[in-house]
Amino acid sequence: MPRGLKIITAVVLIVVGLASMGMAWLRDSSRRPEYCAQCHAVMEPYHSSWESSDYLANEHAGAAIPCQSCHARTMSDTLGEIVAYARGEYEAPLEEQEYSQEWCFECHEHGSYEEVIQRTGDREYNPHDSHYGEMECSICHKMHRASEDYCVPCHDPMATGTGWITATQVLEWWEPDMDCAVCHVMESYTESLEDATLSAYTHAQEGLVCQDCHELAVLEQVHEVAKAGAPRLKQRKFSNEFCFDCHVPNEHTSYEEVMERTKDYTVDGEKINPHDPHAGVEGNDQEQFECYLCHKMHKESRLINGCYGCHHEGTFDNCSVCH
Repeated sequence: MPRGLKIITAVVLIVVGLASMGMAWLRDSSRRPEYCAQCHAVMEPYHSSWESSDYLANEHAGAAIPCQSCHARTMSDTLGEIVAYARGEYEAPLEEQEYSQEWCFECHEHGSYEEVIQRTGDREYNPHDSHYGEMECSICHKMHRASEDYCVPCHDPMATGTGWITATQVLEWWEPDMDCAVCHVMESYTESLEDATLSAYTHAQEGLVCQDCHELAVLEQVHEVAKAGAPRLKQRKFSNEFCFDCHVPNEHTSYEEVMERTKDYTVDGEKINPHDPHAGVEGNDQEQFECYLCHKMHKESRLINGCYGCHHEGTFDNCSVCH
């Protein structure tokens, strides 16, 4: 073999050997938590939070779980990141990665969301049994920064201790186009719009929307004095005049017209006007009733059952009949 060819062959073998050794070193190094922080300053805060902090990253370190258990990298990924760093094609801080519940359950001893609910079931308010239903772990649990109690903006803190943001962050703003469900439990109200047995459904079929009754001016006034953590929405009572403003097509724009429309009604076999039930009763001073006493919007209306709060069911005789 010519001497020149021998030299070229030797150089090629040396280069290949060095490259192989370099790749092996890179592969082994990339499996160690300190690998990224050794080269890239942008990674130092993440490695430090794993090595020593009040955050969940450090709890994983205490359980001998290296960074790469969650941030798995192939050799191709590693080389691509080196090139991106050399070119400056990255953002600092790095984009926060999100992991599904299933990913977390693969390592944790609670293997389903139902088990997580059971583990915190002895608390006064179970943070995992939220009115929002099943929620992703990452909404509250952060790894390289303080975890956040998602419920805090509306409720008192439920998660306490180091590594948590627990200061009450009361929402001090409200916008008319906000989704009410951001703060309020709206499920029963939205479901009522699809329940054909309820008045809310009837209104929805007529093309009415929530704001037709819950006007902007009233919402603004309510939110000026609203307090975070209110247990539930207060039932709003609308006056007869408010209802009559819309019920013109139904030809009753006054209570007198309503009584006229139902003067020939028969209830439980007895002719009685449900809108003037005490007519002719001695001592009756009730001239009219508010519509909302019987007619409900988002729940079942009481209707004639409202009368049975005072009368025996099935009869409208007054008390003197028996007593």
